[in-house]
Amino acid sequence: MRFRVLAAVAVAAVLTIGLSHGHTRADTPTVRIAVLKFGTVNWLMETVKTQGLDRAQGFELDVVPLASGAATRVAFQAGDADMLVVDWVWAMRQRTRGLDLRFSPYSSALGALVSGSVIDLCDMAGKTVGVVGGELDKSWLILQALADRDCGIDLATETDALFGAPPLMSRQLQDGAVDAVSTYWHFVAKLEAGGMRPVMRVRDALDSLGIAPAPPMIGFVWDTARTEADRARAFLAAIREAGEVLATDDAAWDALRPLMRAGSNAEFEALRQAYRTGIPAPWTEAQTDSAGKLYELLATRAGAAFSDQAGPFDPAVFQGP
Repeated sequence: MRFRVLAAVAVAAVLTIGLSHGHTRADTPTVRIAVLKFGTVNWLMETVKTQGLDRAQGFELDVVPLASGAATRVAFQAGDADMLVVDWVWAMRQRTRGLDLRFSPYSSALGALVSGSVIDLCDMAGKTVGVVGGELDKSWLILQALADRDCGIDLATETDALFGAPPLMSRQLQDGAVDAVSTYWHFVAKLEAGGMRPVMRVRDALDSLGIAPAPPMIGFVWDTARTEADRARAFLAAIREAGEVLATDDAAWDALRPLMRAGSNAEFEALRQAYRTGIPAPWTEAQTDSAGKLYELLATRAGAAFSDQAGPFDPAVFQGP
């Protein structure tokens, strides 16, 4: 019954797209992107629009905000969006179904294990930990691998893990209901602004595990059969220009402040700095190699559960337009 309800919500979200977004002028190509309604990618999309970077590249950006990641994937698969923001593991899975999906990084920012009391990863045995993203969350699996190797601890069995949404897990940590939280980068920034400390950053964990440079996980994905190379290149050029604006222009962030939902000036500044740190450089062969190593690590830690949702590793997804 729960599956049917979720499916109905996703389908309704896709149907709503056609009702809530009009068409642009016939002489201007459009790139329609499905995004999580409150995701950080909206900061970038808003910058593209307000700076006129889409028009400068010869297209019009049409942002379709949806309530969940599942809804963005349904919209993309239904052909109601040209692009979406998702991890490359999902894109590889779709390639096994005959789709020529490509990936370009949106952010190189990664999450962390955060606490107000735990100092070291090796102190986690017996602790209660909040985990964002579920049992197969990639950051959680990476932290497990490092704790296993360096501490002889199986975080999956030697901690009391609670799984939930990022705001809930942050609140659990602040209220003292959990000892630590494994969460996404922007929630890490907010927690740090409130006085919490990173026990282990995922980027540092990857480096320690020999996976460097750390490959960005989240990016823009499109189907070459539906989005021609010129449109994809124009979109990515606008994205790079918007990234340069956000990296250097403090004034550009003033317009984004309402979208950021920062609870204080300290949170705002922490979010801005964390975002800037994560603005990605162009994808490299070294990152493809690192992505392959990370894929092997995830497959080893999660076994068939990961392989079923990922499909085989396919470096062609990183070839770009």
